[in-house]
Amino acid sequence: MIAIAAATLTLLAAQPFRAAADQASPRTATATIRGHVTAADTGQPIRRAQVRLTQIYPPFTPLSIVGRAVMTDADGAYEFTALPAGRYNLFISKAGYVGAPWGQQRTGEGGEPIDAAAGQTIDHVDFALQRGGVITGRIFDEFGEPLSGIQVSVMRNQPMNGQRQLMAMSSEQTNDLGEFRIYGLAPGQYYVQAAWRRFGPGDPTSPDRTGYPPTLFPGTTDAGAAQRFTIGAGQTIGDLVMALSPIKAVRVEGTAIDSNGRPLANALLTISQETSTSGYSSGQSVSPEGKFTLTNVTPGEYTLRVQTNDDRKQVATMKLAVGAEDIRDVRLVASPPSTISGRIVIDPAQAASMPVTTFSVSTYSVDPPVTVYISAPPVRVAEDLTFELTPPSIGRHAISVINLPTGWSVRSLRVNNIDVTDEGIELKPNERISGVEVELTNKATTISGIVKDGRGGPAKECWTLVFPVDSKRWKPNSRYMRAWRAAEDGRFRAAGLPPSDYYIIALDKMEPGQNNDPEFLERIRPRATSFSLVEGETKTLELKVNMVF
Repeated sequence: MIAIAAATLTLLAAQPFRAAADQASPRTATATIRGHVTAADTGQPIRRAQVRLTQIYPPFTPLSIVGRAVMTDADGAYEFTALPAGRYNLFISKAGYVGAPWGQQRTGEGGEPIDAAAGQTIDHVDFALQRGGVITGRIFDEFGEPLSGIQVSVMRNQPMNGQRQLMAMSSEQTNDLGEFRIYGLAPGQYYVQAAWRRFGPGDPTSPDRTGYPPTLFPGTTDAGAAQRFTIGAGQTIGDLVMALSPIKAVRVEGTAIDSNGRPLANALLTISQETSTSGYSSGQSVSPEGKFTLTNVTPGEYTLRVQTNDDRKQVATMKLAVGAEDIRDVRLVASPPSTISGRIVIDPAQAASMPVTTFSVSTYSVDPPVTVYISAPPVRVAEDLTFELTPPSIGRHAISVINLPTGWSVRSLRVNNIDVTDEGIELKPNERISGVEVELTNKATTISGIVKDGRGGPAKECWTLVFPVDSKRWKPNSRYMRAWRAAEDGRFRAAGLPPSDYYIIALDKMEPGQNNDPEFLERIRPRATSFSLVEGETKTLELKVNMVF
């Protein structure tokens, strides 16, 4: 019986998708959202603040399919009209203030979505923006001369990829006087880092090999010895002065050829570096002879990538460890891009309930460190539900489906009948992977309930966190993990979690990144409530707020 069902599922994917036309229901664009923006400290209206609106779609779809932005008028007022019915996020920003989503209760936390029905006008969606903090200073070299073009970043220590790391919150480059000014900082504790970046062809004949390592204030490369600053709303910490100590930079020389051994003339070469504190990349053209030279490269781990600008679309990547000595004879051999091809599959019993729709698919890299997700441009799925993708990089990739109807989600991702939903698709250079199946389902799980405070009333300001019992799944962007703010009446609802065993807990506060920090999850697990979900199950839960110590 199981084998027959699997065969039926695959056969459906080979047929053109034809859902019943009467299932389609156009969303009338008649809703309105409006409000005012004021300064939190004075209550005065803020003019020319930007309000950005994005519509929230089901999991595995981008949030920017419907996106708009407006500026507030002299009275701080804004308005969005002719909106399709749906759920929306609003984000407000203004130079000198701390940008924030609507409904945010604490700095760094998420906001609250707004549900707009067809024809509904939602008034008084108001923001009170907090003035941002400012850090200013100057960067000098070992001779006391100002250093221009230095990337200065303010960093916060927060969980990332399962461990606490210094993450850049805002950056600015020094001017010709070595000065920097970073503004709009949210209240909190920060470190200041100066990074010298001079990748490029440079002057191969120059004897100057001076470089500078990334340096934390007051002048150390050791994060444990760096000074930490506490900044409040609207506070200025000024005139920090830091001198950078020189180190020897090296030269990297090499050639880039295609799969037939011919020079990759005028291809684009990029060198990038991603550390626990920052990421950086720089590009240049390969010479007509396929040669390249990179000067002023400081010690560290880098990635080289070359890609043709012509119809050949060949690409090559390699890891490069740079020490104290020059590196010569680097050889990059390009090959045609790798591809992933497959089809969308839908259970015949569920297909009749799906509205008429057009799917697109995309891939994104899930290889750590996952600080930036590199995604491929969306590709439209053919009428027979087949697709072919060309990811921009090798390594592990996930597939997202765009334009999924409400209530539908990705059930599984398979390669030649092997489930890789959680692991992703491992893509090697010049590899063509076929037999990929992206199975969709409308049998979504749902959990809902209410969070109560210590007096038995609804908890209005708290976080609800769901994470799996299996700690191997405590990973960034895991589909088994969710965190959200409870509504004003303490109620919560989440749909689309995969069938599994889970913990759920309500917390009075949560720092950014803690929702996938294994150390934090291990600490709160004894106070969490366990539950299980099977496919299509709806479960109602009642929680009490826990204090985070």
